[in-house]
Amino acid sequence: MNLFGFEIKVVFLVSDEEILAYSWHYTEDKARRHMEKIVDFHGLKGEMKMSSRLEKWLERKIKKVVIEGKRFTLPDFEYKNRKVYEKIMDIPKGSTTTYSQIAKIARVKYTDLLITLMRNPFQVLIPCHRLLTKSGSLMGFYPLGKEVKRKLLEIEGLKCHVDI
Repeated sequence: MNLFGFEIKVVFLVSDEEILAYSWHYTEDKARRHMEKIVDFHGLKGEMKMSSRLEKWLERKIKKVVIEGKRFTLPDFEYKNRKVYEKIMDIPKGSTTTYSQIAKIARVKYTDLLITLMRNPFQVLIPCHRLLTKSGSLMGFYPLGKEVKRKLLEIEGLKCHVDI
């Protein structure tokens, strides 16, 4: 799949025709290993699939969130620290907030927030790319890296410097 110029592999977790999560990376093996961590963290059950039909679904959803500024709706599942994801989805397109601010309003420890973000079941649809450090710099964006995060923010109208 091509994500705004970055060629990535996507693995989906599907249960009863519902997408519960997806994971992506630059290789299929790393995408599958990351999905295993998401599954374990959230206690998800389902079948891992790679599919061009599911990728088309994802492309449409990403365009709605990143280009059109629409809010994604999480499946009806009690994801661990779901409140973190819900607060992040409140950040409008073209805006940012800090990691510490989300930790505070979601009432989770900062370290728990970071782990929750690394296990984001719908990265970009839950727009964690809109989170910056207190100093306004880019941090993380596991597993794809800061360049992808910078690109997403630029598409949303923000200019960011990447310290690599």
